[in-house]
Amino acid sequence: MGQTQDEKQDGRTRNAQANRERVYAAAIKVFASRGYDAATMDEIAAEAGVARRTAFNHFPAKSDIATEWAVRVGESVFALVRDADRITSAADRVRAYFHELALRAERDWDETRQMTTGLLRGQGVPPHRSQLSAELRDWLRDCLRERPDNGPTPSADPALTVDVLYDVFQGAVMRRLSQEDAPHGAFTAEVDAVIALVLAGFASDAGHP
Repeated sequence: MGQTQDEKQDGRTRNAQANRERVYAAAIKVFASRGYDAATMDEIAAEAGVARRTAFNHFPAKSDIATEWAVRVGESVFALVRDADRITSAADRVRAYFHELALRAERDWDETRQMTTGLLRGQGVPPHRSQLSAELRDWLRDCLRERPDNGPTPSADPALTVDVLYDVFQGAVMRRLSQEDAPHGAFTAEVDAVIALVLAGFASDAGHP
């Protein structure tokens, strides 16, 4: 008995997704070993075992792979923190998110360096912020609601604060981008310190005009 049209379409979709995953995994491997700038889409396609055209169909530019990486890393870390029962306050959740991002960056330092280079070559600013930023803004608004009712509400804008938090994290990465050896905890400690500093300013009244 032949396949229905829907079954054929489902099969094509699964095959396309499998090819995309192969190209993505191959790109991570090639970038880490060759460096982002030296790697070519031909090498990535060969590593993935797909045609060059297939690789380009899924990722028209190398920087698109870096964008995919940023989205996946951000979403996986966010899910880890969002579902952690041990984290009870909104402020701790924000701190934990950036702490886990830093740990992930240190754990795969070569990958972090090369994919960050790809983001810079492509669009300059990590383009994965929009969806995660919305939830982070909600967490920061929760921080305000969790404050004791014994003083004026800070005037800091949660949306602007989210951008600042991402900027200071990215700045910490950029300062170490030329460092080939893994930071072994120093990077995470730096991120923890600067994120705590921004959150302290957000929660205080220092931002009032």
